[in-house]
Amino acid sequence: MPKPLQNWTQDERIEAVKSIFNTITPTYDHMNHIMSAGRDIAWRRRMIQRLPEGNIKVLDIATGTGDVAIDIKWKRPDIEVAGIDFVFRMMEFAQQKTRAQNLAIQYMGGDALHLPFPDNSFDATTIAFGLRNIPDKFAALREMQRVVKPGGKVFTLEMTFPRNLKMRAFFTWYLNKMIPILGATIARDKKAYHYLAESIQEMIHPDTLSALYEQVGFQQIKATPLTFGITYLHEGTVA
Repeated sequence: MPKPLQNWTQDERIEAVKSIFNTITPTYDHMNHIMSAGRDIAWRRRMIQRLPEGNIKVLDIATGTGDVAIDIKWKRPDIEVAGIDFVFRMMEFAQQKTRAQNLAIQYMGGDALHLPFPDNSFDATTIAFGLRNIPDKFAALREMQRVVKPGGKVFTLEMTFPRNLKMRAFFTWYLNKMIPILGATIARDKKAYHYLAESIQEMIHPDTLSALYEQVGFQQIKATPLTFGITYLHEGTVA
């Protein structure tokens, strides 16, 4: 029987994430759309709408196949966008997608706990569906805070359990039964999507994430439920 996520060490979790996402890269975008019934597109765009105005610099963390970075550049061509990830196969896909759309986005290797940038380098950071894969979420938020200028924004977009009990019961069934089946059928990797389903269920409560934002020292903290609360958009302003 697989070891529950809460019993994994930090190193085990990180290595598992690298392995899983390298494996599922070719079908990752398609599976995201199927698993969320296409809502992932609207969720990302809701986050992009909250970005500060003007000619700003944005870092997309755990950029994966580049969906957020690419959407930012399409919606706001004036923004200078960079994407960072430690899953190099996903970044190769991101670069291919970016070139195919003739967009200018800088991609680089690195992880959320050790961002290779000086303090105050960006006006905002984004991370979509990646925070749950980072064992030390407090340290990740502190690192995002470090690279963002005072007055800038730090955004996290993450799936979670809805508060409504009926929706929660349905979501639990969907995660544990349907997601692994879809993973086995479409991505040919049931084990990887079992991990993804478990990682969503292990994600800290939105109120706990809001409290982490406060502990790190962010101001003007907002937590917005999306699609019956199965996803939350958090944002905080760097003091």
